Amino acid sequence: MIFPKGYFQDEIREGFLVPEMMKRAWAAALEVLEVIKDICRENGLVYYAAYGTLLGTIRHKGFIPWDDDIDIYMFRNDYDRFIEIADTCLPEGFVLSGIYGKNTRLWGANSEPQLRVIADEKYFTLPSYMNRFHSYPYMRIGIDIFPLDNVPEDVQEQYEIVKLSNDIHFIIANWELLRENGELEDRIAKTEKMLGVEYLRDDENLLKREMRLYADRLAASCEDDTGKVADILYCMPPGERDKFTGIKAMRSTWFGKGVSMLFENTQITVPEQYKEVLRVSVGEDYMIPKPFTADHEYPFYKTQEKAFIKLLRDSGIDSSADEFCRNWHKINDYK
Repeated sequence: MIFPKGYFQDEIREGFLVPEMMKRAWAAALEVLEVIKDICRENGLVYYAAYGTLLGTIRHKGFIPWDDDIDIYMFRNDYDRFIEIADTCLPEGFVLSGIYGKNTRLWGANSEPQLRVIADEKYFTLPSYMNRFHSYPYMRIGIDIFPLDNVPEDVQEQYEIVKLSNDIHFIIANWELLRENGELEDRIAKTEKMLGVEYLRDDENLLKREMRLYADRLAASCEDDTGKVADILYCMPPGERDKFTGIKAMRSTWFGKGVSMLFENTQITVPEQYKEVLRVSVGEDYMIPKPFTADHEYPFYKTQEKAFIKLLRDSGIDSSADEFCRNWHKINDYK
């Protein structure tokens, strides 16, 4: 991808400083998006900008200034199809991470329930990675793909799916703490009973993956086309069953074939009735910027930055990470 002159510089957007390293992270993520777009186009799959990416497209024609990643939706059928063809369709160096990754290392590369496409650090050397991703130095740049699943009509059925799925993810997220408190085995056994299954316990990595797979299948368990869809993997139940009023769902007809819109220096597909989707996912006031808000630590590469600086120092390089990447950019004759 070609970026305009001066793109990789600090910039004030909406009163928020977007540092040059974040610009490199954005550009790197956009390269992964192009890979996904190509696969979708060549295989008749449809994706849509999701969450902050959708909001950024509509409100900013690109990234929300204080956002640092790209999220997309796929309907479950396309999501499963993407997983099925990924091995043969992803170009060299790009892989699935999380529960649909090919090995233990890739399962651990993404602890979240959704699919993630990443640039694999086992394929790229640091120089080849920086050359490919606009002098961005932090490995595993990627994009999250969230499945849109049918929402059951029955509210109690919705509750059971959401509650059990969240129980499974809670156990995995708090594995060691539950073990220390002597609660782990009981919590695992409880989910087995509710699912009517028996997990394999020979290997903890396999066990965690198997539990996540069951949670994913739970989210996809409604086969009826109810006309309502949601990212069920991220639906949270209230503490008490009688306070659950149902999943905040979207109409499947709001998405359609999608509409192409400007996103930074490329195009991204958004739902045809994106206003309705944003009203559900963000709120009626979605066009009003709310600076400095994010649902994860900003920037996402913060911990990697410390390790990279140590690598530079161990190599006898005294420059900052920004200076190193800036110089790399110049040396490789980027425009």
